[in-house]
Amino acid sequence: MKYLVIGLGNLGRAIAESLTRIGNEVIGVDVDQHKIEAVKHTISGAISLDTTDKDALNTLPLNEMDAIFVTFGKDFGTSIQTVAMLKNLDANKLVVRGISPIHEAVIRSIGVTEIITPEDDFAGMYASQSLFGKRFKQWYRVTDTHHLYKIKAPATFVGQTLQTIDLEENFGVRLVGIERPKEERNLIGLKQIQFSVISKITGDLTIEEDDLLILFGKMEVLHKLAEI
Repeated sequence: MKYLVIGLGNLGRAIAESLTRIGNEVIGVDVDQHKIEAVKHTISGAISLDTTDKDALNTLPLNEMDAIFVTFGKDFGTSIQTVAMLKNLDANKLVVRGISPIHEAVIRSIGVTEIITPEDDFAGMYASQSLFGKRFKQWYRVTDTHHLYKIKAPATFVGQTLQTIDLEENFGVRLVGIERPKEERNLIGLKQIQFSVISKITGDLTIEEDDLLILFGKMEVLHKLAEI
């Protein structure tokens, strides 16, 4: 697939290089020549130009891209102007880094639907990790208020059925899946742990030691679960 990454700061460079590593064709764009030099050997191509200049922006193969990332982290004006011109040029799918609530409101008003907020995402992940400690495995933002969490099952749950625990009634979160470990031998006979997902959740299902619970809910209700 083909991607255009506009803005080669820390986030933009990380996105561009990650997409390249998994086999995609990526063009990076930034007005700063030093940033171009830093990535020109690690992605498919890097171009120095001013993306607030419509004529310059129009020289890029916009309609050949599967998605265009706009990742400016500080320059509100440059981000808005770039996004507005891309929309005007009928560019394909846009993914834009949100800088502030006002910035997000503006770019949504001109038709952007995919907004990434790495600072907020890191904060949410760190807060979840702090709350659950070693039990924390993974966090994913679904909406501004609701998130998915993967945690190791508390010891007090082990041996109890889901009907007895009643996560929704007692803790305000919904169980959407369980990852259960199983020891298997690989091709050369060595033992290794593989996780299988139990997606059919029934009340008579009993929690086992080392089960990973996949939960959906609001962060603020997780304190009761973290305290047990």
